[in-house]
Amino acid sequence: MATRRASWRVTKPLRDRVAAGHPWIYDRALGPPGDVRAGEIVTLVDERGPLAAALADPASPLRARVLDRDPTAACDDRWAGGRAELAAARRVRDPLLVGCTGWRVIHGEADALPGLVIDVYAGCAVVVFDGPAASAFWRPRLPAVLSGIERAGIELAHVWLRGERGARADGEAMRGNPPAEVVIAEDEARFGVDVRHGQKTGFFLDQRDNRRTIRRHAASASVLNLFCYTGGFSLHAALGGATRVTSVDLAAPAIAAIEKNLALSQLPADAHERIVGDCFDVLARAQRERRRWDLVIVDPPSFAPNERSKPAALKAYQRLTDAALEVVEPQGRFALASCSSHVTESDLLGIVPGELRLRHVAGAASDHPVLPAFPEGRYLKFLLFDRG
Repeated sequence: MATRRASWRVTKPLRDRVAAGHPWIYDRALGPPGDVRAGEIVTLVDERGPLAAALADPASPLRARVLDRDPTAACDDRWAGGRAELAAARRVRDPLLVGCTGWRVIHGEADALPGLVIDVYAGCAVVVFDGPAASAFWRPRLPAVLSGIERAGIELAHVWLRGERGARADGEAMRGNPPAEVVIAEDEARFGVDVRHGQKTGFFLDQRDNRRTIRRHAASASVLNLFCYTGGFSLHAALGGATRVTSVDLAAPAIAAIEKNLALSQLPADAHERIVGDCFDVLARAQRERRRWDLVIVDPPSFAPNERSKPAALKAYQRLTDAALEVVEPQGRFALASCSSHVTESDLLGIVPGELRLRHVAGAASDHPVLPAFPEGRYLKFLLFDRG
């Protein structure tokens, strides 16, 4: 016999929005939760009756995530495995992933698996939950999810559970014994990925298509890559024919990894300048020394983790943009990225000078889909400009 679910009343007119595919319900749109635990499946109801099955998170401002628009959906292992198989199958047939061995296979809400992220690096899956409620819901269903991924044709030799997003826990092996570093291919580039402790799940897969764009614009150019991490944009610029690449990051281990990635990609290290330092300080020194580059890439960490921090974030983006443009050659190009969902494309366009020419606008790579009714899911913005 099916377990009786708690009902949670929606107090705002959200039926049409939910029907269109928006998966989030905030605290201000829900009545008191009653005796509902984090990770529990609840039935959302409004004045017209049952609305959807949802994942409850009564302690968070994001109180509920829609699991299924069918209020009676089981949301069990079979359901989870079926949705994972569909998501993985979309990646298997994605032509933009040919030649790449690092994929995002499960992208949370956009794959109808809210709160769950799974990236696969050359057969090693890395699992992240978006908070304790997602962890409580997805942990018992993970074996079914992994089976669904494998049914789609993606082999998983290792599975590393990172745990909750942003948590400092060491993680745990669910399958196999993931190595300290997994080497992935991205077209002709090769990257060593720290699946256990690297940023995000080990690598910034979402910038893949934007790295390819930089490659196409780097021929015969000098390139400066700020906030470079392990050199994603840098290696693609070198593969595209850049005459010299300068990579800057505050983290010494990230800069050290670039040398290894250059060797893995069979690229000469002597044409690559690597700097450990604060990007603002490096830009100030370059301006004093009158150094210039043909193409400058600015891809900072999120300056706006929440809406309250947005004004300060825009000031930081403004300061960074102004400093970076000082070292762009008069006929050069400038790339600006933001990974904060709170900073919009219009916000970024509002901080660049009017004499720039917008050449290219993009978001996250094709394995990071976006729901049309869910603009919050379009977190990554990438803008490429011509100067002069």
